[in-house]
Amino acid sequence: MIHAGDGRGFGEIVSSVGTAAFLTLSAILAPATPARAQYVQIQAFEVTPFVGARFGGIFDIQTDQPSPIQATLKDATSYGFSAGVRFDDFSLVEFRWTRSTSALSFSPPFQNVGASLGDVTLNQFHADFTREFIVPEVKGLRSFLTGSVGATHIAAAHDGFTRFSFGFGAGLKQFLGSKLAMRAEADWLPILIEPEVGAWACGTLGLGGCVVILNGRLTQQFQLSIGPTVRF
Repeated sequence: MIHAGDGRGFGEIVSSVGTAAFLTLSAILAPATPARAQYVQIQAFEVTPFVGARFGGIFDIQTDQPSPIQATLKDATSYGFSAGVRFDDFSLVEFRWTRSTSALSFSPPFQNVGASLGDVTLNQFHADFTREFIVPEVKGLRSFLTGSVGATHIAAAHDGFTRFSFGFGAGLKQFLGSKLAMRAEADWLPILIEPEVGAWACGTLGLGGCVVILNGRLTQQFQLSIGPTVRF
């Protein structure tokens, strides 16, 4: 069963996410808001289903052996959707859900253990704050930068944990009309594995039972995605 080393609950994580989301939103939208504006008006809604590929994710773990080893999430496909509101023609705030099913691979001498632990499922919930920029050389083409904050749940071997995550991304959006566009994006999405997580993804390493501990650190992940955007 999962337990956190410093006793912090998920409520505190959500509170931290909310504070970070507010600060990030303020930083991105401030340049786009006229000084005399008294309020921000929603101008449009956008929905983007997407598919992609997710890479990276290395964990330092300690088993019942004297030397620590590494576990790595294998590269996997991902999918999800984002839905949000546009406050002006260049500023967008979205909720994004991403799901990916991967597996763990271990460093020697335990490289064949991953199969015994089963799939590792990742569900990520982020608030995205995006600023677009016109590319004048191509009609309807825009580049964009995205900052995001949220939480990621990783489950394996009948147990799981939820931790704070954030991200930065960039991409291109090609408008095919006033209501439809194609969106391609690359994101850096690290997960803060802190506090320590015990008894996660435990299996048999050929040496009896094990206790797996993930040390506090940033676990680096990257994602490439593409999908259609519908505006209404």
